[in-house]
Amino acid sequence: MAAAGAAGAATAGISTIESASEGAGPIAPKVPHDVLFGAVGDEQRGDNPMAKPKVMVDEYFWMRDDKRKDEKVLSHLRAENAHTKDAMSPLSGFTDALYAELKGHVKETDTTSAYPWGEWKYYTKTIEGLGYAIHARSPRSLPDYEGEEIVLDENEVAKNNTGSSFTSIGTFEPSPSQTMLAYTVDKKGFETYDVVIQPIGGAPIEEIKEVDSSLCWGKDDKHLYYLKFDEQHRPYQVWRHALGTGTEDELLYQEDDELFWVGIDKTLDGNYVLIETASTETSEVHSIDLNAEGGNAKANVLAPRQFGTLYEADHRLGYWYLTTNGHNNKNFALRVARAEPSGAAPFETWSPLPMAVEGAPAVFGDGTDTSPGATMLTGLQCFKDFLVLEGREGGYTKVWVVEMADSNDGSAPAAASWHEVAFDSEACSCGASVNAEFETDVVRLGYSSMVAPPSVFNYKVSERGLSLIKQKEVPNYNPDLYETKRVEIKAHDGATVPVSLVYRKDMVVEGTPSPLHLYGYGSYGICIDPSFSAKILPLLNRGMVYAIAHIRGGSEMGRAWYEDQGKYLNKRNTFMDFVSCAEALQDAGWTSPDMTSTEGRSAGGLLMGSVLNMRPDLFKVAVAGVPFVDIMTTMCDASIPLTVGEWEEWGNPNEAKFFSYMLSYSPMNQIIPQDYPSILVTAGLHDPRVAYWEPMKWVAKLRDLKTDENPLLLKVDLEAGHFSASDRYKYLKELAFDYSFMLDQLGLKDVVVDTKSEK
Repeated sequence: MAAAGAAGAATAGISTIESASEGAGPIAPKVPHDVLFGAVGDEQRGDNPMAKPKVMVDEYFWMRDDKRKDEKVLSHLRAENAHTKDAMSPLSGFTDALYAELKGHVKETDTTSAYPWGEWKYYTKTIEGLGYAIHARSPRSLPDYEGEEIVLDENEVAKNNTGSSFTSIGTFEPSPSQTMLAYTVDKKGFETYDVVIQPIGGAPIEEIKEVDSSLCWGKDDKHLYYLKFDEQHRPYQVWRHALGTGTEDELLYQEDDELFWVGIDKTLDGNYVLIETASTETSEVHSIDLNAEGGNAKANVLAPRQFGTLYEADHRLGYWYLTTNGHNNKNFALRVARAEPSGAAPFETWSPLPMAVEGAPAVFGDGTDTSPGATMLTGLQCFKDFLVLEGREGGYTKVWVVEMADSNDGSAPAAASWHEVAFDSEACSCGASVNAEFETDVVRLGYSSMVAPPSVFNYKVSERGLSLIKQKEVPNYNPDLYETKRVEIKAHDGATVPVSLVYRKDMVVEGTPSPLHLYGYGSYGICIDPSFSAKILPLLNRGMVYAIAHIRGGSEMGRAWYEDQGKYLNKRNTFMDFVSCAEALQDAGWTSPDMTSTEGRSAGGLLMGSVLNMRPDLFKVAVAGVPFVDIMTTMCDASIPLTVGEWEEWGNPNEAKFFSYMLSYSPMNQIIPQDYPSILVTAGLHDPRVAYWEPMKWVAKLRDLKTDENPLLLKVDLEAGHFSASDRYKYLKELAFDYSFMLDQLGLKDVVVDTKSEK
């Protein structure tokens, strides 16, 4: 039993930081700078910029340094870090204890499940004391992990990266013969990678500098496909590299429209490399036939782009299998088309998959139902004898299997049967795991819930049976102590917003206020599903309720939850939903304002900034990780990485129809003199997604205008990017830092955690 009295401790409200820290932090100088919105000379300002520009004054524009070398800027960042370190120094012992607690829930020496591929089984392992993973394999003929061969040791890669403490492996790809390895590595955190090619078990023999993280092999070990960036750090070119020939790499495709980003993948059957070029709202797929003579096929478009139509493709036995929102199938539908030698598969040749049985989910043929919780198709993977479809229904993730009746004789596709894979709980996160083989009767599936650690199953399609391969072992965790449930909240406009909760049953009584941590994201249609996280156990074990608000802007309740109700001129629904969730949880007695913490990262940091401006009284403390808070100044400037593509998410403030609306929720522009909760802000100097100067400017303006004396701290990692530390131990230390700030502000620092009831 954990110690009682956590709720009472939270109401004490006397924090170590408040009583020990002196000064409000560095005061940034104000240097007025005019920011223009609308048409400006020959700058890229979108399709319909305002002819007469609007002007806004940005007093902290000087903080932007694209090269990250301006000493005036770096000096201020170091001052912010020094202030944060000084303010948090009384909590150093608590932070260390939290780090030990977090590490105590990690099996430091561990191995993932081994997935089969040809004569080998591949897996990843970690070793106590080492910060990075090791990729390995063992012969398929032997029991798992026996006869081990190291394929790549990330610790060695990091050791050789003498210029930075950051090392991140992007794509890890053995060659078709499984004698060669290609991987991508980011050595600074800016998400710019180098391709490294080497024999498995040998030293690097070739490198390709400054590319995207994605790559794939061709039909054999000769050709490698990769992506290059443009000046805005947008993947826009597909190149083919011929190993060992000394010839110049070949440009296969270039995307000139700045709205579109390019990606590459290879079909599971090994017959095609697929080039997908897509914006938020439109996509186009090109195929490279790997069976072409000499492996030198060109890229051929399947179906030319049509604005507003998204589609993805996979290949099986001479046919394309596609998911698309075309023809008003907002929740996406399944289609098939013959793979012609020309590579073309125009939209008019697509048709629904003939079904031999009735009652199949609507999205197998019709995704036009946009009511909240309607069935939505989110993924497709083709195998020789069946399809695996992923989707959502009632707000929960689903997996369906379609068994095919056709054969390898070129006959038209036809489905013999379909069924849903049944997991233990509907309130879960489930989907396809790593599958490397096309001709198989077994598919790997993953599953977890808020109380069940991640599991990997073999699903034998012919028997419709799940067989557990491995469940992640979580030390000092007893699932019987915890409970999860979903509650429904009425939003400001009557919409029903789900909230997932998890807590310790022996510490939380529904209707009696407890400390509560409310997490949210709500952008890009990304779903934050109820999955397991050992990282939140230190919160739950102090009597906190952990809540995920499935707000509009995500796609939890269907694509319309995002496209029609959570973006563009309906974006404020995202923030108002979150406010409604906090209000309702407090009104229902789950918590109270002085016991509520909140958190969001990146676009979730935009959520934090907007909500804290709207209703700061609802929260005691907030953590904003790499927050996207300067939306107006960033989104008017096409020279900043990501900006142009983001116009299809938020709108373009250079256009009159978006300017005022975006301004109404832009965190940087809506700060007013009022009391704010205690706030911890984090940033990465080399972040290409949310530039460091956004949180830096936000903190400076908050510090200037807020009327309270609550702590406002900025912590900038000068050697990392958007995704924080790459070393797993350093990452846990950073998480412990965040938690120590938050728990201290909630008055939970001195709550004794008794884990005698844990396993």
